[in-house]
Amino acid sequence: MPYPDKRDSKDRLQLVLEVGQAFNSVIDIDRLLGLIADRTSGLLNSERCSIYVVDSERKTLWTKVAMGESKIEIPIYSGIAGAVVKTGLIINTADAYSDPRFNQEVDKRTGYCTRNMLSGPIINTSGEIIGVIQVLNRCQEDFDSTDEEMLGALSGFAGNALENALLYDELRRTFYSVVEVLAATIDAKHHYTAGHTARVAEYSCGIAIEVGLNSDEIEVIRIAAYLHDYGKIAIRDQVLTKPGRLTEEEFEEMKSHAAKTTAILSKMHFSKQYRDVPSIAGAHHEKYNGSGYPLRLDDGAIPLGARIMAVADVFDALTSDRDYRKASSYEDALALMRKENGSSFDPAVFKAFERYFEKKFGLGAS
Repeated sequence: MPYPDKRDSKDRLQLVLEVGQAFNSVIDIDRLLGLIADRTSGLLNSERCSIYVVDSERKTLWTKVAMGESKIEIPIYSGIAGAVVKTGLIINTADAYSDPRFNQEVDKRTGYCTRNMLSGPIINTSGEIIGVIQVLNRCQEDFDSTDEEMLGALSGFAGNALENALLYDELRRTFYSVVEVLAATIDAKHHYTAGHTARVAEYSCGIAIEVGLNSDEIEVIRIAAYLHDYGKIAIRDQVLTKPGRLTEEEFEEMKSHAAKTTAILSKMHFSKQYRDVPSIAGAHHEKYNGSGYPLRLDDGAIPLGARIMAVADVFDALTSDRDYRKASSYEDALALMRKENGSSFDPAVFKAFERYFEKKFGLGAS
């Protein structure tokens, strides 16, 4: 979105401050990179903007943002972006193809034609260059000293915001890896359950998309799905891994894993976004008609994430081998589950599952 091409210093300062505040309002790295590219491109009246992030370990620059292009990765000192990393200077390139530092491969890969370019470093609070902003093809004339000043100011705001987003992304990836390791400890207890939690998470997220949940809500369900069976850590191995059907007493012990999941996860610290994970994870065996366990919740008393997970969990159970039976086909599993629609399963959620089923497996759900 282009901004009015204001040259008055007071107007420029006001615009830069407004854009800088917007940068600091976003913590998700993908959203932030998109926002920086969009606002910078608009403020400098250019066709597009790319944000390169420094990967010090891999010695590369990568970007998910080239105003609509897919991820691009280049050597850290390659091209004009690399020259910015090396020198720490803003580089104003009036004719890209006449500059020997210009990396023409990016244009070749994207089909874009770069005429002129303004590039500047993104610097964190420690003075390290953590990225590069490249603004491409000014809509009127070439980039000038005023544009350089504005890019320098924007880079300062971008550096602070990007540093926070990278730290958040690192913490989030650490959190995800811990969750996946916890889930793997349960899957590893029996060869028949290997991969169960990952599949339930995948199916649950697919159904959640069809229900119309937003990305934050889907992430909560994904984490809950990975941890939904964690209470099985407290179930005796002779019950958990018993070949053949369980006795009534053993089945009651197995059923207790749902309540144990809630109890164990409730002792973990979850950030505000994930605070409902314990209640969602522990309710995946509740049924729509109130006949499930552990609390015999019904209908709206069951968290939506748990109603979604209930469908995903049963589908994976039916389509996986067990000691006492072979896996059902996808079609047979769907037919069996339809009989429980409205009793075990929320009809609206099940309808979303049928849409997901058809898209995922390429099979008619009707």
